[in-house]
Amino acid sequence: MKFFNIETLGDPNDESLCMLHDVVERTERDSWRYKKGERLHPVYPPDAKLFMSRESRGIKLSDLIGNTEGMLIVSKAFREAIERHCQGVDIEYLPFTLYDHRKRVHSQDYCIINPIGSLDCLDEAASEVRYGSEGSVIDLGELVLDRTKVENAPQLFRMKQRPNKYVVGVELAREIYDQDFTNILWSELRFSDGADAPT
Repeated sequence: MKFFNIETLGDPNDESLCMLHDVVERTERDSWRYKKGERLHPVYPPDAKLFMSRESRGIKLSDLIGNTEGMLIVSKAFREAIERHCQGVDIEYLPFTLYDHRKRVHSQDYCIINPIGSLDCLDEAASEVRYGSEGSVIDLGELVLDRTKVENAPQLFRMKQRPNKYVVGVELAREIYDQDFTNILWSELRFSDGADAPT
């Protein structure tokens, strides 16, 4: 049992890669939904459009498109891998058309993956979670898992204390690795009991 935190920024040092800085057109007022695991379907346009922006000039596509809005944006092959490993998991698969800097269609093969809700998976003491007066998390240190809390975790989920963080289980991680998906930056999460997790 191993878990990995996958970075939605991708590789910010590769300027040739497409990096997005906006959410889908006409969902700007609900942009918080992308980071919180709230359903987007009620506000998501049927002709969803996402535009490249001046902040990044790269146009090269990868299996994970990096972005600054906390969205998990993946290729068709990556989506299919998630669907295989996450059957029965409450996830929205939100297709869109990607437009380049000149507002021309660049791709229609991507979608936003929105796992609904989140999982209480951290050892809060080991992660040094600090709550504010209203009960919201105001700070935490290293992301450290509580093994008992993830015994039945799906292969993709959000962290309750940081819902803009996406966690991938070892089975899905193996397929990501085996298929050599591009622009994947991730880090293995450790358990608070200090024991090595069997693969």
